[in-house]
Order: sequence, then C-alpha cells, then structure tokens
Amino acid sequence: MPEEPQLERLIAKARAQLKEGRLEEARSLFQQARDLDDLEPDAHDGLATIAYLQGELELAVEHFERLTRLDPRRAPAWTNLGAIYNRLNNHTRAVEVLRRAVQVDRTSGPAFYNLGSAYRHLKQWSNAVPAYREAIRLEPTEPDAYISLGQVYLEMKNVPQATAQFRKALELRPDSKRARKGLAECESAVATETSKASPFGRLVDTRMLAQGQQASVVSTRVLSLTERLRDRRAVDNLSAALELEGAAVDQSLAGALSEALSQLVKGLMLANKPDRDAALTQGAEEYGRACRELGQLTTSLRRTVRQLRDHEGTVQ
Repeated sequence: MPEEPQLERLIAKARAQLKEGRLEEARSLFQQARDLDDLEPDAHDGLATIAYLQGELELAVEHFERLTRLDPRRAPAWTNLGAIYNRLNNHTRAVEVLRRAVQVDRTSGPAFYNLGSAYRHLKQWSNAVPAYREAIRLEPTEPDAYISLGQVYLEMKNVPQATAQFRKALELRPDSKRARKGLAECESAVATETSKASPFGRLVDTRMLAQGQQASVVSTRVLSLTERLRDRRAVDNLSAALELEGAAVDQSLAGALSEALSQLVKGLMLANKPDRDAALTQGAEEYGRACRELGQLTTSLRRTVRQLRDHEGTVQ
C-alpha cells in the first residue's frame, strides 16, 4: 500500500492543475496516483474527467465505470457516466446507469434531466415526462429542462403543454433559439390544425335538443355565406382545441399519473422501512402534482366544451 500522504499530495496537485486547465499535467499526476493505487477512486475520477474534456469518450466511460464499482455511492459518477452514454447514443445503457444515479441521489437535477433525455431518444415519452418534470422541480430556473420537456410534448402531439414549456423557458432565457424554434413549431401545428376546414356550414337546432329530440336533427334555416364561413372557423378552432386538450388529458393519465402510482406501488414493496417511507413520500408528492396537473387539464377541457355548446346557440 502506498503512503497516504504521497497519494493525497498527488491527487491535490492533479486537481489544482485540472482547475487551472492544464489537462496534460493533471493527467500525468492522476496517472501517477493510479499507479500507486489502482483502487483510488479520485484517480479514476480525475482521469475520466480529463478524458471527457479531451473528447475521449470511450476512455472516459472506462474510468467512470471503474469509479462506480470502487465507490457506488458517488452519485455524480453515475450521472456523468449516463450523460456520456447519451453522447455515445447508447441510450439503453444510459437509462440503466441514470436510474442508478437517481436511486443514489434523489435530489440531483442533472441526473433526472439526463434520464429524461435518454428516455426521449428511446421515444419512451411516458417515462421522459416525469423525469424532466422532476428535473424542473429540483432546478426550476434551468431553462433546458423546460425546452426538452416541450420537445417531448411536441412529439406526443400535446401542443398546449409544449407551448407552456417553451414559454416558460423563454421567461428564463429570452434569447434561447431552441425555445423560440419550439414555440414556432407549436404555432405552426395549431395553424395546420385550424386550416383543415370543412367546406360545409352546419347548424344544429339547440331548441330541439332541449326538447329531448335527437341530436341529429338539423335546422332547416340556410346559413348565409358569411355565417357559414364564420361558423366554420369557430367550430374548427374549438374542435382543434378539444382534440389537443383531450390528448393532453390522455397523456397525463398515461404518463405522470401512471408513473406516480407505479412509484407508490414500488415503494410499498420495499423491505427497508426508511427506504419505504422515503419512496412513499416521494411517490405521494408526485401523485399530488400529477392530480393537480390533470385537474387543470380537465378544467380547460370542460371550458372548451362549454364554448362549443354556447357557439351552437349563437348561430340560430
């Protein structure tokens, strides 16, 4: 075994060189420390960091993998390793590593963000959403998480939620090109939906509906061209809104709410009481947030339905 003072001095000097940006000098010192003791976690941590900074991703993976075996409770090592696997497009392995990262440290925003990114590249939207939302909860002033969550919602065709995320990102970083591009895509999606207009005007006689007659009964009054165009635009807009808001409710049920319930069930199955209590507390918080989000979505959906019903009466 090497003398501790000598090993500690090498590590300290290496860190100082790394802080100054002298990567080769730092690499040499960290390598000397590793030669003295190949089981020294800090030596592998330093060599992994330098390899990453110099674009040697495979070498960085090698050292971070060794580091996580030597010190499995070192959460940043798991997070950095997962981020590199994302860079290498090995998103399946990234998910495995980053799930371990959030188990070790439930307060790491970067770990949840990178986990969300891994799920997003695997097109596992229902897993990406809660991961990004947790990253936002932990670091609410970080715009990148809002942007990435907005991109996931766009993939899910949930334009209202995507729009909200991009707008929040712009509040935090007004010059963000990614957020502005995402918001423009949302506006384009809405415009596309509203342009799919039917060439026919229609008129449902709500007085007949009130008298208990079939909903298919149509008024015999013929709409003028102006009325038909106005009616068509209004119905198209409301129909597009209903479709988007209905999709948002569906995604909320399948995504955040389902994930929260799953976390609660997993928590109940833990044998260790402190771990079980912590998991249940976390699951309860996530379930509460999911319920509040679902409540907001259903309120918006009901409001749009009322607007559509009110519109039916205005064209009589």
